[in-house]
Amino acid sequence: MEIHESKEKIRIRAHQLWEQAGRPHGHDVDHWLQAEREMLLNSAAPAPLKAELKDEVVVVESARKPAKKAKRETSAPKAPRKSSGRSKAKQPL
Repeated sequence: MEIHESKEKIRIRAHQLWEQAGRPHGHDVDHWLQAEREMLLNSAAPAPLKAELKDEVVVVESARKPAKKAKRETSAPKAPRKSSGRSKAKQPL
């Protein structure tokens, strides 16, 4: 891509950012730099980035814990405990 084409794309994007921000005065450099950053990020090799993201997703997916299984009752319900016959509170005589 030619330098002229790149600058033109940055100019157009900076103008879009300026309009989206409500056309504020004095922020032209901020919008230009943001447009440049976006251009640099978009021009980076997209294929390896997609592959890296795919690998991360696989790692995240495999890190999930399996769902807990419902407990199966293998024996009959337990009977309530029998009292030892002792009372916790002393009764008057």
